[in-house]
Amino acid sequence: MRVSVVIPNYNKEKTIRACLTAVHTQTHAPAEVLVVDDASTDRSRQIVAEFDCTLVGLPTNMGVSAARNIGAARADGDVLFFVDSDIALAPDALANALRVLREHPDCGVVQGIYDLHPLFPDGPVESYKTLFEHFWRRRAAGLTTTTMFALTAVPRAVFELVGGFDEGLRDAEDIEFGTRLPATYEIRTSDQVVGRHDDVDRLWPYVSELYRRALTYADAVVLARWAPRPAADPPVPGAGTGRRDDGRTPHRVDLAAVAGMLACSLAVATVPLAMLSPWLLAVPLGLLAVFLTADRELLGFARRERGPGFLLFATVMRLLTHLTEFVGLTVGVVRALVRRAGPGRFRPVAPEPQR
Repeated sequence: MRVSVVIPNYNKEKTIRACLTAVHTQTHAPAEVLVVDDASTDRSRQIVAEFDCTLVGLPTNMGVSAARNIGAARADGDVLFFVDSDIALAPDALANALRVLREHPDCGVVQGIYDLHPLFPDGPVESYKTLFEHFWRRRAAGLTTTTMFALTAVPRAVFELVGGFDEGLRDAEDIEFGTRLPATYEIRTSDQVVGRHDDVDRLWPYVSELYRRALTYADAVVLARWAPRPAADPPVPGAGTGRRDDGRTPHRVDLAAVAGMLACSLAVATVPLAMLSPWLLAVPLGLLAVFLTADRELLGFARRERGPGFLLFATVMRLLTHLTEFVGLTVGVVRALVRRAGPGRFRPVAPEPQR
Protein backbone atom coordinates (compact mmCIF):
# COMPACT_ATOMS: atom_id res chain seq x y z
CA MET A 1 0.00 0.00 0.00
CA ARG A 2 1.25 3.46 -0.95
CA VAL A 3 1.13 5.86 1.98
CA SER A 4 0.72 9.61 1.70
CA VAL A 5 1.69 11.49 4.86
CA VAL A 6 -0.36 14.67 5.34
CA ILE A 7 0.91 17.23 7.85
CA PRO A 8 -1.20 20.30 8.66
CA ASN A 9 0.93 23.10 10.07
CA TYR A 10 0.39 26.49 11.64
CA ASN A 11 3.26 28.36 13.31
CA LYS A 12 5.14 25.25 14.44
CA GLU A 13 8.69 26.29 13.63
CA LYS A 14 9.73 24.80 16.96
CA THR A 15 8.68 21.28 16.02
CA ILE A 16 8.21 20.96 12.25
CA ARG A 17 11.85 20.00 11.68
CA ALA A 18 11.63 17.15 14.20
CA CYS A 19 8.29 16.08 12.69
CA LEU A 20 9.63 15.89 9.13
CA THR A 21 12.89 14.25 10.19
CA ALA A 22 10.91 11.49 11.88
CA VAL A 23 8.66 11.01 8.82
CA HIS A 24 11.66 10.71 6.51
CA THR A 25 13.34 8.08 8.71
CA GLN A 26 10.43 5.64 8.84
CA THR A 27 11.17 1.95 8.34
CA HIS A 28 8.32 1.98 5.79
CA ALA A 29 9.10 4.97 3.60
CA PRO A 30 6.04 7.02 2.59
CA ALA A 31 5.28 7.44 -1.10
CA GLU A 32 4.92 11.18 -0.57
CA VAL A 33 4.88 13.76 2.20
CA LEU A 34 2.62 16.80 1.97
CA VAL A 35 2.81 19.73 4.36
CA VAL A 36 -0.18 22.07 4.24
CA ASP A 37 0.90 25.32 5.83
CA ASP A 38 -2.11 27.22 7.10
CA ALA A 39 -0.77 30.76 6.56
CA SER A 40 1.97 30.54 9.19
CA THR A 41 3.67 33.77 10.22
CA ASP A 42 6.84 32.16 11.56
CA ARG A 43 9.70 30.35 9.77
CA SER A 44 7.75 27.13 9.19
CA ARG A 45 7.80 27.34 5.38
CA GLN A 46 11.53 27.98 5.22
CA ILE A 47 12.17 24.92 7.38
CA VAL A 48 9.81 22.73 5.34
CA ALA A 49 11.65 23.79 2.17
CA GLU A 50 14.75 22.02 3.46
CA PHE A 51 13.02 18.62 3.14
CA ASP A 52 11.98 16.42 0.23
CA CYS A 53 8.25 17.03 0.44
CA THR A 54 5.41 18.94 -1.16
CA LEU A 55 4.59 22.25 0.49
CA VAL A 56 1.06 23.57 -0.01
CA GLY A 57 0.95 27.14 1.26
CA LEU A 58 -2.49 28.56 2.04
CA PRO A 59 -2.87 32.34 1.59
CA THR A 60 -5.20 32.70 4.58
CA ASN A 61 -5.71 30.72 7.76
CA MET A 62 -8.49 28.18 7.14
CA GLY A 63 -8.17 25.87 10.13
CA VAL A 64 -6.89 22.35 10.61
CA SER A 65 -9.95 20.71 9.02
CA ALA A 66 -9.46 22.57 5.75
CA ALA A 67 -5.70 21.96 5.83
CA ARG A 68 -6.18 18.21 6.20
CA ASN A 69 -8.84 18.13 3.48
CA ILE A 70 -6.63 20.05 1.07
CA GLY A 71 -3.71 17.74 1.78
CA ALA A 72 -5.88 14.67 1.25
CA ALA A 73 -7.15 16.06 -2.05
CA ARG A 74 -3.58 16.58 -3.29
CA ALA A 75 -2.36 13.15 -2.12
CA ASP A 76 -2.42 10.08 -4.36
CA GLY A 77 -1.64 7.29 -1.88
CA ASP A 78 -3.91 4.35 -1.07
CA VAL A 79 -3.60 5.21 2.63
CA LEU A 80 -3.60 8.69 4.14
CA PHE A 81 -1.52 9.06 7.29
CA PHE A 82 -2.29 12.29 9.12
CA VAL A 83 0.25 13.53 11.63
CA ASP A 84 0.28 16.89 13.37
CA SER A 85 3.33 19.07 12.94
CA ASP A 86 4.13 19.02 16.67
CA ILE A 87 4.58 15.23 16.73
CA ALA A 88 7.69 13.18 15.93
CA LEU A 89 6.75 9.63 14.98
CA ALA A 90 8.60 6.57 16.24
CA PRO A 91 10.57 4.96 13.36
CA ASP A 92 8.12 2.07 12.94
CA ALA A 93 4.88 4.06 13.23
CA LEU A 94 3.87 3.85 9.56
CA ALA A 95 4.82 0.18 9.29
CA ASN A 96 2.77 -0.72 12.36
CA ALA A 97 -0.27 1.24 11.16
CA LEU A 98 -0.18 -0.57 7.80
CA ARG A 99 0.15 -3.90 9.57
CA VAL A 100 -3.06 -3.22 11.52
CA LEU A 101 -4.89 -2.34 8.30
CA ARG A 102 -3.68 -5.56 6.64
CA GLU A 103 -4.61 -7.73 9.62
CA HIS A 104 -8.08 -6.16 9.98
CA PRO A 105 -9.69 -5.68 6.56
CA ASP A 106 -12.77 -4.05 8.12
CA CYS A 107 -10.67 -1.39 9.84
CA GLY A 108 -11.36 2.13 8.60
CA VAL A 109 -9.19 4.10 11.01
CA VAL A 110 -5.94 3.23 12.82
CA GLN A 111 -4.88 5.81 15.36
CA GLY A 112 -1.77 5.91 17.47
CA ILE A 113 -0.89 7.05 20.96
CA TYR A 114 1.41 9.65 22.45
CA ASP A 115 4.69 8.64 24.00
CA LEU A 116 4.87 9.02 27.77
CA HIS A 117 7.50 11.74 27.40
CA PRO A 118 7.01 15.01 25.47
CA LEU A 119 8.96 15.88 22.36
CA PHE A 120 10.50 18.92 24.08
CA PRO A 121 10.02 19.00 27.89
CA ASP A 122 8.74 22.44 28.88
CA GLY A 123 7.55 22.18 32.47
CA PRO A 124 5.05 20.48 34.79
CA VAL A 125 1.87 21.41 32.88
CA GLU A 126 3.15 19.71 29.75
CA SER A 127 4.45 16.79 31.79
CA TYR A 128 0.97 16.24 33.25
CA LYS A 129 -0.79 16.70 29.91
CA THR A 130 1.53 14.24 28.15
CA LEU A 131 1.20 11.68 30.93
CA PHE A 132 -2.59 11.93 30.87
CA GLU A 133 -2.82 11.69 27.05
CA HIS A 134 -0.51 8.66 27.04
CA PHE A 135 -2.48 6.98 29.82
CA TRP A 136 -5.95 7.21 28.34
CA ARG A 137 -4.92 6.58 24.74
CA ARG A 138 -2.95 3.48 25.72
CA ARG A 139 -5.87 2.28 27.83
CA ALA A 140 -8.10 2.60 24.73
CA ALA A 141 -5.84 0.33 22.64
CA GLY A 142 -7.80 -2.08 20.47
CA LEU A 143 -11.32 -1.53 19.19
CA THR A 144 -12.72 1.86 20.12
CA THR A 145 -15.50 4.21 19.05
CA THR A 146 -13.80 7.61 18.97
CA THR A 147 -11.53 8.98 16.25
CA MET A 148 -8.45 11.10 16.92
CA PHE A 149 -6.32 12.35 14.05
CA ALA A 150 -3.10 13.55 15.66
CA LEU A 151 -1.33 10.46 14.25
CA THR A 152 -3.79 8.38 12.30
CA ALA A 153 -3.98 6.24 9.15
CA VAL A 154 -7.16 5.93 7.11
CA PRO A 155 -7.64 4.29 3.71
CA ARG A 156 -8.33 6.91 1.05
CA ALA A 157 -11.62 5.22 0.07
CA VAL A 158 -12.89 5.47 3.65
CA PHE A 159 -11.86 9.11 3.98
CA GLU A 160 -13.68 10.00 0.78
CA LEU A 161 -16.75 8.01 1.81
CA VAL A 162 -17.03 9.95 5.07
CA GLY A 163 -16.56 13.22 3.20
CA GLY A 164 -13.48 14.59 4.92
CA PHE A 165 -13.40 16.88 7.92
CA ASP A 166 -16.07 19.44 8.74
CA GLU A 167 -14.36 22.71 7.85
CA GLY A 168 -16.71 24.62 10.10
CA LEU A 169 -14.96 23.11 13.13
CA ARG A 170 -11.60 24.16 14.52
CA ASP A 171 -11.78 21.96 17.62
CA ALA A 172 -12.90 18.34 18.05
CA GLU A 173 -13.07 17.99 14.26
CA ASP A 174 -11.44 14.57 14.54
CA ILE A 175 -14.08 13.36 16.98
CA GLU A 176 -16.85 14.66 14.72
CA PHE A 177 -15.32 12.78 11.78
CA GLY A 178 -15.91 9.52 13.65
CA THR A 179 -19.59 10.24 14.16
CA ARG A 180 -19.99 10.06 10.35
CA LEU A 181 -17.91 6.93 9.85
CA PRO A 182 -20.28 4.07 8.90
CA ALA A 183 -20.47 1.46 11.63
CA THR A 184 -19.36 -1.23 9.17
CA TYR A 185 -15.81 0.11 9.63
CA GLU A 186 -13.76 -0.53 12.74
CA ILE A 187 -11.84 2.15 14.61
CA ARG A 188 -8.67 0.81 16.20
CA THR A 189 -6.15 2.39 18.51
CA SER A 190 -2.69 0.84 18.33
CA ASP A 191 -0.10 1.27 21.06
CA GLN A 192 2.49 0.31 18.44
CA VAL A 193 1.87 3.53 16.51
CA VAL A 194 3.62 6.04 18.73
CA GLY A 195 4.69 9.67 18.50
CA ARG A 196 6.32 12.14 20.87
CA HIS A 197 4.13 15.23 21.21
CA ASP A 198 5.09 18.81 22.06
CA ASP A 199 2.00 19.64 24.08
CA VAL A 200 0.64 22.80 25.67
CA ASP A 201 2.97 23.88 28.48
CA ARG A 202 1.21 26.78 30.23
CA LEU A 203 -1.82 26.68 32.49
CA TRP A 204 -4.11 29.23 30.82
CA PRO A 205 -3.69 27.85 27.28
CA TYR A 206 -4.30 24.38 28.73
CA VAL A 207 -7.56 25.46 30.39
CA SER A 208 -8.67 27.41 27.31
CA GLU A 209 -8.08 24.39 25.06
CA LEU A 210 -10.07 22.14 27.40
CA TYR A 211 -12.98 24.55 27.45
CA ARG A 212 -13.09 24.99 23.66
CA ARG A 213 -12.95 21.26 23.03
CA ALA A 214 -15.69 20.62 25.60
CA LEU A 215 -17.96 23.11 23.82
CA THR A 216 -17.42 21.42 20.46
CA TYR A 217 -17.64 17.94 21.97
CA ALA A 218 -21.09 18.72 23.32
CA ASP A 219 -22.30 19.67 19.86
CA ALA A 220 -20.48 17.07 17.76
CA VAL A 221 -20.71 13.99 19.97
CA VAL A 222 -23.06 14.31 22.94
CA LEU A 223 -25.79 15.52 20.58
CA ALA A 224 -24.68 13.47 17.58
CA ARG A 225 -27.73 11.23 17.90
CA TRP A 226 -29.84 14.13 16.60
CA ALA A 227 -29.41 14.44 12.85
CA PRO A 228 -30.98 16.96 10.48
CA ARG A 229 -34.14 15.80 8.81
CA PRO A 230 -33.56 15.99 5.05
CA ALA A 231 -35.88 18.40 3.32
CA ALA A 232 -36.09 16.33 0.13
CA ASP A 233 -33.46 13.93 -1.14
CA PRO A 234 -30.91 12.45 1.25
CA PRO A 235 -27.77 14.59 1.51
CA VAL A 236 -24.80 13.64 -0.60
CA PRO A 237 -21.55 13.70 1.36
CA GLY A 238 -18.86 16.09 0.13
CA ALA A 239 -15.40 16.91 1.31
CA GLY A 240 -15.46 19.36 4.18
CA THR A 241 -19.24 19.67 4.29
CA GLY A 242 -19.72 17.36 7.14
CA ARG A 243 -23.08 15.70 7.81
CA ARG A 244 -24.18 12.13 7.16
CA ASP A 245 -27.08 10.12 8.55
CA ASP A 246 -25.36 6.72 8.42
CA GLY A 247 -22.66 7.32 11.04
CA ARG A 248 -21.95 5.15 14.07
CA THR A 249 -23.46 5.54 17.49
CA PRO A 250 -21.70 8.14 19.66
CA HIS A 251 -18.95 6.49 21.66
CA ARG A 252 -19.43 4.85 25.01
CA VAL A 253 -19.37 7.16 27.99
CA ASP A 254 -16.46 6.76 30.40
CA LEU A 255 -18.46 6.41 33.61
CA ALA A 256 -15.42 6.86 35.84
CA ALA A 257 -14.59 10.16 34.13
CA VAL A 258 -18.20 11.33 34.45
CA ALA A 259 -18.25 10.37 38.13
CA GLY A 260 -15.00 12.24 38.74
CA MET A 261 -16.22 15.31 36.87
CA LEU A 262 -19.55 15.44 38.69
CA ALA A 263 -17.94 14.79 42.07
CA CYS A 264 -15.44 17.63 41.58
CA SER A 265 -18.11 20.06 40.43
CA LEU A 266 -20.48 19.20 43.27
CA ALA A 267 -17.65 19.37 45.79
CA VAL A 268 -16.92 22.96 44.79
CA ALA A 269 -20.63 23.83 44.71
CA THR A 270 -21.27 22.44 48.21
CA VAL A 271 -18.34 24.12 49.99
CA PRO A 272 -20.63 27.00 51.13
CA LEU A 273 -22.61 24.46 53.18
CA ALA A 274 -19.82 24.64 55.76
CA MET A 275 -21.05 28.16 56.57
CA LEU A 276 -24.29 26.67 57.85
CA SER A 277 -22.60 24.02 59.95
CA PRO A 278 -19.03 22.74 60.18
CA TRP A 279 -20.43 19.24 60.01
CA LEU A 280 -21.68 19.90 56.50
CA LEU A 281 -18.08 20.19 55.37
CA ALA A 282 -18.28 16.42 55.20
CA VAL A 283 -20.35 16.74 52.02
CA PRO A 284 -17.65 18.32 49.79
CA LEU A 285 -14.99 16.19 51.46
CA GLY A 286 -16.99 13.06 50.67
CA LEU A 287 -17.38 14.19 47.06
CA LEU A 288 -13.63 14.77 46.80
CA ALA A 289 -13.17 11.21 48.03
CA VAL A 290 -15.43 10.05 45.19
CA PHE A 291 -13.25 12.02 42.75
CA LEU A 292 -10.07 10.41 44.06
CA THR A 293 -11.65 6.97 43.82
CA ALA A 294 -12.89 7.54 40.27
CA ASP A 295 -9.45 8.72 39.12
CA ARG A 296 -7.36 6.32 41.18
CA GLU A 297 -5.93 4.53 38.13
CA LEU A 298 -4.68 7.73 36.51
CA LEU A 299 -3.33 9.15 39.76
CA GLY A 300 -1.65 5.86 40.60
CA PHE A 301 -0.03 5.89 37.18
CA ALA A 302 1.20 9.45 37.81
CA ARG A 303 2.76 8.41 41.13
CA ARG A 304 4.50 5.41 39.60
CA GLU A 305 5.88 7.32 36.62
CA ARG A 306 6.65 10.72 38.13
CA GLY A 307 6.93 10.11 41.88
CA PRO A 308 4.94 11.11 45.00
CA GLY A 309 5.79 14.80 44.61
CA PHE A 310 4.25 14.96 41.15
CA LEU A 311 1.15 13.13 42.41
CA LEU A 312 -0.08 16.19 44.32
CA PHE A 313 0.35 18.39 41.26
CA ALA A 314 -1.40 15.83 39.06
CA THR A 315 -4.32 15.67 41.50
CA VAL A 316 -4.79 19.46 41.40
CA MET A 317 -4.52 19.44 37.60
CA ARG A 318 -7.08 16.65 37.33
CA LEU A 319 -9.46 18.57 39.59
CA LEU A 320 -9.06 21.68 37.44
CA THR A 321 -9.53 19.60 34.29
CA HIS A 322 -12.82 18.17 35.54
CA LEU A 323 -14.17 21.58 36.56
CA THR A 324 -13.25 23.15 33.22
CA GLU A 325 -14.78 20.30 31.21
CA PHE A 326 -17.96 20.39 33.29
CA VAL A 327 -18.45 24.09 32.60
CA GLY A 328 -17.63 23.67 28.91
CA LEU A 329 -19.93 20.69 28.44
CA THR A 330 -22.78 22.38 30.29
CA VAL A 331 -22.52 25.55 28.23
CA GLY A 332 -22.08 23.53 25.04
CA VAL A 333 -25.11 21.32 25.62
CA VAL A 334 -27.35 24.27 26.45
CA ARG A 335 -26.10 26.24 23.48
CA ALA A 336 -26.52 23.30 21.11
CA LEU A 337 -30.03 22.50 22.35
CA VAL A 338 -31.11 26.11 21.90
CA ARG A 339 -29.63 26.21 18.42
CA ARG A 340 -31.17 22.90 17.40
CA ALA A 341 -34.57 23.55 18.96
CA GLY A 342 -37.54 23.82 16.66
CA PRO A 343 -40.49 21.60 15.70
CA GLY A 344 -39.64 19.06 13.02
CA ARG A 345 -36.14 20.39 12.56
CA PHE A 346 -34.34 17.42 14.06
CA ARG A 347 -35.22 13.83 14.71
CA PRO A 348 -33.55 11.33 17.06
CA VAL A 349 -31.45 8.70 15.31
CA ALA A 350 -31.94 5.18 16.58
CA PRO A 351 -28.59 4.03 17.98
CA GLU A 352 -26.97 1.05 16.33
CA PRO A 353 -25.79 -1.88 18.44
CA GLN A 354 -22.30 -1.46 19.86
CA ARG A 355 -19.60 -3.77 18.56
